[in-house]
Amino acid sequence: MSATARIAAEAVDLSRGGRAILRQAYVDAVPGTITALVGRIGAGKTSLLRVLAGRMRPDRGQVRWEGERLRRPSLEALARAGLALLPDHAWLAPQHTLGVQLALAARVSGGDWRAAVARVGATRVDRRPGDLSTGERRLGELALAVSLGATALVLDEPFRELDPMHRDRLGACLRDLADDGCAVLFADHDVESVLARADRLFAIEEGATRVVPDFRERPVVDWYVGWGRGG
Repeated sequence: MSATARIAAEAVDLSRGGRAILRQAYVDAVPGTITALVGRIGAGKTSLLRVLAGRMRPDRGQVRWEGERLRRPSLEALARAGLALLPDHAWLAPQHTLGVQLALAARVSGGDWRAAVARVGATRVDRRPGDLSTGERRLGELALAVSLGATALVLDEPFRELDPMHRDRLGACLRDLADDGCAVLFADHDVESVLARADRLFAIEEGATRVVPDFRERPVVDWYVGWGRGG
């Protein structure tokens, strides 16, 4: 584990229905950086993020927060510590406007939700999530994490189905948050967004991970499609 990692999942094994999903997998998020987790559909990305965020208990392995092993990691405990998990599906409460949910989050954390909205560039806070575009909703979700004072962000396919404007805006927001000391980790299939935003990269294939320190100097096929074939 990196000595500077804010959150890390180590030596994770996970099986379901007799099938190995994760094999001694490792991933971490470091303050001040954006880390990408890249792999094919079914490689184990989402499962590893869920283990990291305390939503799924592995067969073996551990989760550490700022170097300390968590004996029973849970999403609630990690959220109190400063982790925000943004999954790949809509998760905001459908019955309340974005503004109401942001205000509630700020009340819990003592933060300023209007400042979070301005920082992220979220719009239409007077609308319910179902009335927002995918890009607007993603920015709203990020504003909620900022309102809660998150110091580590874990995002599953954040750039999926975004138009170019919202993709650029979301990427710029993640960079701004990382530059301010947040630890950002995202999994995605969008190679362009990975190359544009990531400082570090983990590749995952058939549940096993590796760090690719020179991913910018190597052909994409080496660390994305080709690794499982010996690339």
